Amino acid sequence: MISPALFFKELVENRIKFWISFFILGVLAVIIPLLYAFAGNMLGSINLSPYVNPGEISFILSSYPNYAWSQWTAKNLTQFASLAAIVLGMGALAGETAYGTAPFLLSKPLTRRQVYATKMAAGIFLLGLAIVASTFLLILVSAMKGYTLQAGPFIASAIVVYVGAAVIYLGTAVISTIIPDPVKAGVVAAIFWGLASVPGYFRGTVQYSIFYQMKAIRYWLQGEFPWLVLILWLGIGFLLFETGVYYWRQKDF
Repeated sequence: MISPALFFKELVENRIKFWISFFILGVLAVIIPLLYAFAGNMLGSINLSPYVNPGEISFILSSYPNYAWSQWTAKNLTQFASLAAIVLGMGALAGETAYGTAPFLLSKPLTRRQVYATKMAAGIFLLGLAIVASTFLLILVSAMKGYTLQAGPFIASAIVVYVGAAVIYLGTAVISTIIPDPVKAGVVAAIFWGLASVPGYFRGTVQYSIFYQMKAIRYWLQGEFPWLVLILWLGIGFLLFETGVYYWRQKDF
């Protein structure tokens, strides 16, 4: 179902997007342990009670793992992995249309489903590589600085972020299939996922926000791994994939 030659081609064509994404995530991962002492002193000396729940500040400052999780999984990784998913997905199919390469691509002995599946596999692979590699970098630098950090929970949390980001990528790819311009597809995708974040701002609907679930809050606080959420995301991802295949098959070049 996956074409190795096309898969490698996609990796090469998206290498710049990958390296930029990994560089940003990597820098953010390194900064967390390097600035831990400074950030702790700053948060402890400033009265943030009018703006932030004092309990949250106490939780963050109670241990290095809590601080690292709050700055990594619950903040930087979720935010920038989502952005990377949109950047990678916005040109996945729109680029073939905009640059006139679709007819040449479809002249190969591959079905449209194979083409679409291979492109999705390459994008999801690069997205996962950036997420996992940067998380390992956080763990490595933390150890070098002498901070105790259990790798298991951070890797598990990164997997949650990864699956959520993959859903965002697949959804963006659908938009990229419909809108034949990568920039316009990216703007529409950003607006769509921005609207999808709205439930996260209200207490009664926060559980329905994909971005809230990507933070793996219940897993970190209560040790409950979100299996049900991951299964739901896999189902949504499958539907998004089939939707993308449908629209890709309908395109007339």
